[in-house]
Amino acid sequence: MEDLLKVKGIVVNIAGNLNTRDYLTFQQINKNVHDAHLHGYDDDRYWCEKLLRMGLKKDIELEEASGALGSLSETSEDSASIFDVVRTFSSKNAKQTYRRFYRCFHSYCVKLKQNNMAHFFPEHYDNDPVMQVKIFNYISRYNKSNYNDPQECQTIEQNLAILKEIFTNSVLQEMEDNYNLENYEAVNRFILVLLLCHEEKNAVEFFRSKAEYAGKPISFESFFNDDGVLETKLLVDTLVEMRDFLNSKIKLIDLLFEDRYPVVLQFIESFIQDTLLDFLNNLFSLNDARLNFMPVVYSLVTKSMCDEMIESKNAGPSFHEVMKEFLDMYLEPMIIKYLDMQPQAFEKETSEKFLEYKKEAAIKEKEASEYIYNSLRDQSFDEKNIVDDKNDFLSSFTRIFKLPNNERQKTEEQLQLAYNLNLITNNLQNIKTLVSLDLCYKIVKKAQDRTDQMCSFYAVENATQIVKVRCQELFKILIDQLSTNHIKPAFDKAMTLLKRYDSNEIQRVELKLEGVETQVEPLVQFTELINIGDIILQMISIFYRDELLHKNIIDKNRDFLNDVVQAKKNFENLLDDYVAEGLNIGINKLMDEVEFVFNTVQIPTDFNPDPKDRNSREIKPTQCAEKIVELLSNHSFLLTGATDKGTIDVYQQEIGERFFNEIVKHIKKNFISSDGAIFLICDLNCYYDFIAYKLKQKNIVPLFAALKNVAQLYLISGKDSKELGKMISDAGRFHGIFSQEEIYEFVERRSDWVKVKRDVEKVIYGLGVKDCTIM
Repeated sequence: MEDLLKVKGIVVNIAGNLNTRDYLTFQQINKNVHDAHLHGYDDDRYWCEKLLRMGLKKDIELEEASGALGSLSETSEDSASIFDVVRTFSSKNAKQTYRRFYRCFHSYCVKLKQNNMAHFFPEHYDNDPVMQVKIFNYISRYNKSNYNDPQECQTIEQNLAILKEIFTNSVLQEMEDNYNLENYEAVNRFILVLLLCHEEKNAVEFFRSKAEYAGKPISFESFFNDDGVLETKLLVDTLVEMRDFLNSKIKLIDLLFEDRYPVVLQFIESFIQDTLLDFLNNLFSLNDARLNFMPVVYSLVTKSMCDEMIESKNAGPSFHEVMKEFLDMYLEPMIIKYLDMQPQAFEKETSEKFLEYKKEAAIKEKEASEYIYNSLRDQSFDEKNIVDDKNDFLSSFTRIFKLPNNERQKTEEQLQLAYNLNLITNNLQNIKTLVSLDLCYKIVKKAQDRTDQMCSFYAVENATQIVKVRCQELFKILIDQLSTNHIKPAFDKAMTLLKRYDSNEIQRVELKLEGVETQVEPLVQFTELINIGDIILQMISIFYRDELLHKNIIDKNRDFLNDVVQAKKNFENLLDDYVAEGLNIGINKLMDEVEFVFNTVQIPTDFNPDPKDRNSREIKPTQCAEKIVELLSNHSFLLTGATDKGTIDVYQQEIGERFFNEIVKHIKKNFISSDGAIFLICDLNCYYDFIAYKLKQKNIVPLFAALKNVAQLYLISGKDSKELGKMISDAGRFHGIFSQEEIYEFVERRSDWVKVKRDVEKVIYGLGVKDCTIM
């Protein structure tokens, strides 16, 4: 044995496995062991290891400093604070440092080893649980230095755990008693004890047991009225009750926990999961349609459960932001479900509105037809002789009359004609009712409201892209519903009415409907429909700009190929095409009116007067010309303010060109004398002034300037056939508007053409007909 103790490695190895008491004894076994093996570096290493096991750190600067051994004073130690005071050591003072901890905790460890719990703490700590729990924690920390005696270390730790459990139960009981007495200051101190004791779970559970929400009994049916509309006041009252409960508990948490341990956020998150979500699920569970009120519910929930929450020391400065994140996260499934159902809900609602309007319009149209039929019938026959069938007015015509065949046939024809004409004109007069501007406005407003409501969830992290997609879908549905269910049917019917209207039929009708203007101006009526269409288009454009572009639903720089953009363009093109077609039909009807006035108001003597009346007429435009210009004035400016200048210019130019052709045809239908030429000139000047100074369409002014020169062909006396021939041959006079053949056709309408023809042709061709010889 003596020889083994001479071997340094064996001695050091044995020493490393001895507890403090045995190590000190072994160190003193003989002088050689002490001086040769367990002294200096090896001795310091033993104590250093113990201190390191206790969580102290070796101070490098102190290690290198001279006189390190005397750097710590041997003061009386306090077991509740020594670990706060002594945190570092050096190799040279390791044994001295450990001695200080040994003095503080060895006696506690002995008691624990012997399971002697009586009078465990000194008297001055008996009534101070905060100091006691600190000592518990420090004992456990100190006990780690006994690693080289595992059995003793384990025994101490096990008995310490038992003692701490008894202590914890005692603290919980004290907390309970003081809480019931509302002595929250004491409860605060006991919670601190539990936290120091690493009993956070017990501390939180104690608070939760005192913070259970018990709201008033709720009938979820009562939150919606008989029309299925959310009773917001009742919802607000419920949320306010929840808010007040949470705010009271936040105050309590701040009072009991301060900022020592985070409780508020996990408490409120549990409340959202267990109480708020359960409430909302029950609120919406009975009917999916109730989810349409999600934006209102979300707004009220956010207001109550986030904005109106008090500040909290325990929750920290970002409390409200975290609350908003919690609400968004837990309400996200409801939000997404709401977003997903919006386009389809809007489509169903809109379709029903248009269908309802269509049915109402059909009823009104049937009533109007019945009124027209009955009014015309009453003018024609004795009611006794009529077998009435009000459900099929026209088909009943052939069987309701008990009259002679020839008289019946005439009456049927007149009644049929009068009915058709009055029905068409009545519909034309009410053409603007084909499209309900009020209904379209309400539907666009509904779409806007739904878009606004969906955009209220734009900031919800996982809902942003869904908001964009659903808003785009809703816009496309809006366009489709307006086009398919309203605009297209309305304009199709308008086109049919415009095509069927024939002002000439008016003259054939003997039966007039009292109180109804039989003759209408189709283009005037159609312009009202254009105005309505343009207003609807403006509403769509504003909606697109404000709801989709400004709210970043569509990025015009990146999404120019998006089908939403295409849907808007298609809608614009649809209206443009209808406007173009309607205006074309309207211009056709206008030209029919012009032709009708030419044929009925322009009398043959206007341009070919009796020579006897030469000095009796005032030189001015004819009544026909004045009526024509009035008719053109009434129609040419209908689009002003209703559409863009480009469309107006095209429309006016088309009227001008078509009118030019009508004048050309009209001149070629009349015989014009030299005396009548002055009145033709007056008429053509009247037309020119209208085109040049009122219509102001420069592109077509040359056409009417050329017509004024045409009038000169009739002013030249028949005696001056040579001059007339030269005029015909001067193509430049007519600015290339008319060919020589057309000019010749004009000249043929001279009343004296038979007399001057031979001389004129001789000038034009250089020879007369008689000069030609057939070989």
